[in-house]
Amino acid sequence: MTDKKLLSIAEISRLLEVPESTLHYWKNRFAQYLPSTGRNRQKRFKPEAVEIFSQIASMLKQGHTTEDVMADLSRKYPVNVAIEQPSPDITPQSSPAQFKSTEMEPAVQMAAAMGSEIAKSITEGLKGLLSNIQQTSIPAEEPLPEEIRCGMEKAASDLNEQGLDIQTLKEENTCLKDKLSIMEAELVRLRKDRRELEKFLLDKLKAVTK
Repeated sequence: MTDKKLLSIAEISRLLEVPESTLHYWKNRFAQYLPSTGRNRQKRFKPEAVEIFSQIASMLKQGHTTEDVMADLSRKYPVNVAIEQPSPDITPQSSPAQFKSTEMEPAVQMAAAMGSEIAKSITEGLKGLLSNIQQTSIPAEEPLPEEIRCGMEKAASDLNEQGLDIQTLKEENTCLKDKLSIMEAELVRLRKDRRELEKFLLDKLKAVTK
């Protein structure tokens, strides 16, 4: 198309003779391949998106699954990033996965950093105390008792190990966070596929009962 005017879902619906509700579902399911600008009610699509919508409609009518359509689009079209124009009066709402990601990561990092710093400070303090005791409190001819020295060295070693354990916990929390995000994304996909299947079956039932 030569016309560079941005198009709304309603306009694309009239061009393709496809219900707006169906186009809304497709725009969410295949958003990364539909060039657009804006967000929510202000979202508009570039003219080339009409051809992609048309291809989606054609493949689904032929019996292809949404996974087939997604794979075909990935081969033919680049991934598009929508240009958002947020309003200063509206604060974008975060999804549960985003909220958990943004809230969990700083907390994990802060806890790990605090634990490491505490362990490091105590270890350095013990080392300094041991050094001072050896240099000032006890004469050179009277070395620190072996039992006390071994006990303090063991305490310093234990603190170092605790610092390593905190770092390990941080890495495990990061891994669990990534797995949680993947599971939530898969759950969203399954819910969408279920709604699509329910709609397909409902349309079939309506066609049979007519």
